[in-house]
Amino acid sequence: MEKLQMKKREKLIFAWGDVFGGGAQAMIAVLYLIFLTDVIGLNPAIAATAILISKIWDAVSDPLMGIASDNTRTKMGRRRPYILGGGFLVVIAFALMWLPIGGWQSETAKVIFAVSTFLFYSTISTVIAVPYSSLSAEITTNVKERNNVNVIRLVVSTVASAVCTLVPTMILESFKAGNIGIETFYIVVALGFGLFFALPLILIGFFTKERVPMPETKSIFEVKSFVKPLKVKAFRGLVYMYLCQSISMDILSAGIIYYSLYVVSGSATVFLGIFIGVQLLMFPVINKLVNIVDKKKIYYFGLPIAIIGFIFVGLYPSDWPIIGAYALTGVTAFGFAGAQFMSWIIFPDAVDAGELKLRERPTGSFSGIMTFIRKASSAIAIQIFGIMLFVSGYVKPTNGEVLPIQPPNALLGIRLAMSLSFVILMSVGYIVARRFVLTNERSLLVRKYLHIYQTESLDHLSEQDQVELDKLQSEIF
Repeated sequence: MEKLQMKKREKLIFAWGDVFGGGAQAMIAVLYLIFLTDVIGLNPAIAATAILISKIWDAVSDPLMGIASDNTRTKMGRRRPYILGGGFLVVIAFALMWLPIGGWQSETAKVIFAVSTFLFYSTISTVIAVPYSSLSAEITTNVKERNNVNVIRLVVSTVASAVCTLVPTMILESFKAGNIGIETFYIVVALGFGLFFALPLILIGFFTKERVPMPETKSIFEVKSFVKPLKVKAFRGLVYMYLCQSISMDILSAGIIYYSLYVVSGSATVFLGIFIGVQLLMFPVINKLVNIVDKKKIYYFGLPIAIIGFIFVGLYPSDWPIIGAYALTGVTAFGFAGAQFMSWIIFPDAVDAGELKLRERPTGSFSGIMTFIRKASSAIAIQIFGIMLFVSGYVKPTNGEVLPIQPPNALLGIRLAMSLSFVILMSVGYIVARRFVLTNERSLLVRKYLHIYQTESLDHLSEQDQVELDKLQSEIF
């Protein structure tokens, strides 16, 4: 049995760092579009495009950050210096991007400010998120301990998502109702959450370790280095699964606040609270299953339930009791929980497979692609919503108006953009997960031959082992 390498304090500090990965992305997915449309006063299509522009930069910066962290050599390791520095800068980034500039007269100036501040935030997010997700595969070499610490961080991420969707949503609803002013909104959302994200990142920089040995050779900065992980069939499958899950979650998050305000007259806080609460209740079950059942089965098993549940959420009549919509949201969350948690638990296994194929471990490049997908999914979700709102005739608040009357086409657009997109994406995710090649059994074989490669050589295998390795390679590479 492999020796445990991490003390409880280090596990908790590392896991706590995912309040940024889970919380900040959830907060932006839920709040940023409606902040730009209803607080800053931008046209929804323009607001969504402003966010999308920053993701074009992410297409370069995330993989580049992965290679940069792979090539970093310091006494603190490859990943922690970036997490530490980013922890200080994220406070500044949040203070700028949530600045209430709604009083500015020039829409062009508003757009330029929104684009530039969100670009700055996206850069800092990259500096933090890519090394952090790389560290999740390198903080211990014990496989069960790695699974355990990643499950813990996903619990933290989910709790952070709850806090960072429910609290800002309550603050926005209070602001919309006229109970608080824009100054209070800004102090809590920008400065309060900026500090909330910064503290654990700083602690990670000082109090965690990187235990996978640093390679002697460095990666070369070239295009093929960015896409090298995509040569691994197992990793490509994980990318597809993660893309479907993350865009679906962000579409749901972005849409539910509009849905609750204008379509069914419910509370976005309650909708999101039910969704996240059900997922948290599922954690003990998933944690027990993760070392017993194929992880891909945990991903796809409940998706038919989630799809059916959310179809009925989208169709729910606006004059029916709101309790029914809340119940259907709980059903959706129950079915979606496995997909929500599995991608990052599978990630270290995919990195192992990549090392066996590539004969190197460019974890940063793997992480850069995954992180780019996570952030791009938010932009895609917001873009879908922004364009759908614009096309369907969404009426943005003007002249101090809080909740303008929306035309029927706008209400239909909100329903379609939210529920139809979710159903299509999770249907694709179900199919992809069923075909995913990296089962638990194959992951064990990967680690077996990876250990032989790291300690001896793959050139002197027995005939039986060579046949087994060839078969494994044909299945997952």
